[in-house]
Amino acid sequence: MTSQDVVDWFFEHGLRIVGIVVALVAVYVVFRLFFPRLLGRVLSHPAVDLDFRRRVETLASAANWLVLALLFVIGLLTVLPEVGVNIAAVLTGLGITGVALALGAQLLVRDVINGIFILLEDQFRKGDYIAVGNLQGVVEDLNLRRTVLRDWSGVLHFIPNSLIGTVSNYTRGSGGIFLEVRVAYGEDLERVRRIVDAVGEALARDPVWGQHVVEPPRLAWVEAIGDQGVVLRVRGMARPGWQWELSGLLRQRLAEAFLREGVRVPFPAHVLAQDQERKD
Repeated sequence: MTSQDVVDWFFEHGLRIVGIVVALVAVYVVFRLFFPRLLGRVLSHPAVDLDFRRRVETLASAANWLVLALLFVIGLLTVLPEVGVNIAAVLTGLGITGVALALGAQLLVRDVINGIFILLEDQFRKGDYIAVGNLQGVVEDLNLRRTVLRDWSGVLHFIPNSLIGTVSNYTRGSGGIFLEVRVAYGEDLERVRRIVDAVGEALARDPVWGQHVVEPPRLAWVEAIGDQGVVLRVRGMARPGWQWELSGLLRQRLAEAFLREGVRVPFPAHVLAQDQERKD
């Protein structure tokens, strides 16, 4: 092949290939520039709540991945004929070797199919706290192929969607505040009830934390009577994602209230024995 042949091929096919690549890149750049702005205008509306915002952001992330994959396929099918590849022959060859390709790509197909159902059924969104198998964390990213979780220790987990089976979503709807409180035998349970309910009401009226309380925590029932005192169940409801922080704060305030009001809590027998030995 002479240099003139190369020049002729470039002007006949090369410029067309460059034009195709530039056009596809331009389409993707325009999509990346204007699509987020359009979403920004939609999400900035005063009537948009956090739930709808997370839903739109999740779909936008999947749409970005889908558009990129679609443009890649279009570019590949358009450029190949320009370099002398017979698309019909390639498709025929794919039909012959379809079984082998299907075996190799079945995981990817399962990822995409499961990802579609996750989005359509709205199982979880970006920002949700979920549990998948033995992994728990906040959904940082989601597309048709994989889900990205970040756990409490900061570790990032990439999970193919085909491996996602049962999903537990902790941030959909109201979050439950469930505590077990133990008091010693001989305590007036009605008095303990008043103290616990007062702490829960104070938490609901708190200027900082009260906005996240849906139902003030209250003493619900006697859970058990065992060898380590009376076990009481405290129950309340919180806004999605706030149940853990509110539970920890409620434990702290209950401990302070019990100490202030002189409510006795059971101690393990070996601790009492060690204290007695020190006194002797």
